[in-house]
Amino acid sequence: MEEQPTEKLSRKAFARQMRRSAYLRAKEHRANDPKQLAFNEAMKQRQREAYAASKERRKAAAKEQKARRSERQAQLRTAQDQQLMMVLVKPASRSE
Repeated sequence: MEEQPTEKLSRKAFARQMRRSAYLRAKEHRANDPKQLAFNEAMKQRQREAYAASKERRKAAAKEQKARRSERQAQLRTAQDQQLMMVLVKPASRSE
């Protein structure tokens, strides 16, 4: 704790000092309270699980998007190949 000054504090300063000391005592109590420590650890675990689930969803979405993109590219390539074959392979004319 802080040492008391020799001069008398105003009510406002004294109240501020008392609030500060109460805050520091409560902070120290929370830092050492087993119930609070268990709560903090449980919260960290929940956050880890939520992050892992989010990461899995993100990976699944990226994989699905990649599959759709490759399917579209395959369809486009097939259409281009067919168009190219129509241009290159002309049916033989009967007059020849």
